[in-house]
Amino acid sequence: MALLTVEHVARIEGHGTISVEVENGEVRDITMDVVEPARFFESMVVGRRFDEVPLITSRICGICSPNHALTSVKAVEAALGIEVSERTTLMRKLLVYASYLQNHATHLYVFAAPDFVGLPSVFPLAETHPEVVERALRIKKLGNDLTALVGGRPVHPVTAVIGGFTKEPDPWQLGIFADMLREVATDVAETVSLFSAFPVPDFSTTGDMLALRDDKDYAIFDGETVSLEGGWRRPAAEYREFIREEIVAHSNAKHSTVDGRTFMVGSLPRLNISSDLLTPRAKDCLRAARIGIASRNTFHNNVCQAVELVDASERCAGYIEDLLDMGGDTTPVPYAIRAGDGVGASEAPRGTLYHSYSIDDDGLVSDGDVITPTAQNLANLEADMRAFAPTVTDLPREEFLLAIEQLVRAYDPCLSCSVH
Repeated sequence: MALLTVEHVARIEGHGTISVEVENGEVRDITMDVVEPARFFESMVVGRRFDEVPLITSRICGICSPNHALTSVKAVEAALGIEVSERTTLMRKLLVYASYLQNHATHLYVFAAPDFVGLPSVFPLAETHPEVVERALRIKKLGNDLTALVGGRPVHPVTAVIGGFTKEPDPWQLGIFADMLREVATDVAETVSLFSAFPVPDFSTTGDMLALRDDKDYAIFDGETVSLEGGWRRPAAEYREFIREEIVAHSNAKHSTVDGRTFMVGSLPRLNISSDLLTPRAKDCLRAARIGIASRNTFHNNVCQAVELVDASERCAGYIEDLLDMGGDTTPVPYAIRAGDGVGASEAPRGTLYHSYSIDDDGLVSDGDVITPTAQNLANLEADMRAFAPTVTDLPREEFLLAIEQLVRAYDPCLSCSVH
């Protein structure tokens, strides 16, 4: 029995090792070993005041910190029975979409693109195709700046608090960003064209796909959990009733199943479930990409992220127009401290994110639970690797391992989040 390994897989968030057991030329098993130590954020919030929780949990990740902060805020508000203004909800959606611009641009151009052009990193690409890297930086910078505008800073936002925001951007600043979001239209459309032109293996996952669905809007902040294969739809607050987590021996991250099956979350499941709610320009780009909805090819997750960049830029410009036209404010609404349980769910760039907390009469957290997108994806990722590996075993060793890495990177895993 031979063991092939890729230690500390490159161009993903966090540290993980691919282990492949080979016997007589056949792959016997393959695992994604998450080697980062558990960080115990769920225990860390216990005993802390309810309003400290979003600031603490945003530190689960430096990449998708706005999503953790906002989902945590939603869970606390649900526990305390707080209802926020329409303007606050719209401003929060703007912050979520800013994280999409940040995250998707980074993953597609810095992490994924080198796989398709035979390069080890993005740095040689900057020399051979500087216009491509400049495009990536423009999109990424816009996401960073929009996050800072709404959230107070580009990482670990501070303005989004229980009940509202501590500060709101000036109208003239919002207007400037609406113009910049319209100007980035060419960049994001060319991103779809670029990634839909890259050839990918003919592969189909065997797992289910889950995502939030809101019949009135592309669901990134509110909605019910929908199963693509199971055909069911349930309140996201019931997530602990249908998602089962279990410890596995080879990884510091738990694995998740639903109805006894592995499943995928992320851009591909979101488009499979809600492509009818994309913006008009995003729909056009999706049709031009010709990947087919509902696609079951997990390699198409890259193209779906690119389509979401188009959707995010167009939608954010519209949100800003709405904010400039509507009244109201985002000042935190009054509320009373009380005992209660609450769940928050949103669509982080990598997939559905769940937070839940129990709060006592003194406003202290007595219990906390978080299930991140990557913790939901890992079991399905391993199942995909086991199904995909036999199709590329005739490749030389280095090319075989690179093909497996390419599949891993298509999931855009955040292993730091998975060991929260």
